[in-house]
Amino acid sequence: MAEKKKKAPTKKTVVAKKPAAKKVSYKSGYECKLCGYRLVVDRECGCGEEHVILCCGKPMKKVKIAG
Repeated sequence: MAEKKKKAPTKKTVVAKKPAAKKVSYKSGYECKLCGYRLVVDRECGCGEEHVILCCGKPMKKVKIAG
């Protein structure tokens, strides 16, 4: 009788694990749409009126800045 050949064990491919995504925190700030300058607000003043911050002669826009 003919003997059956044994199959070689299959090799498993190793997949590298991706590092866990870091949670991004955002700070409030302002950005000039003309020159790209950004201003980070560390602490709000708490008064009731909205302040206008100027850069390049135009008001800066409120944005969230990753930090």
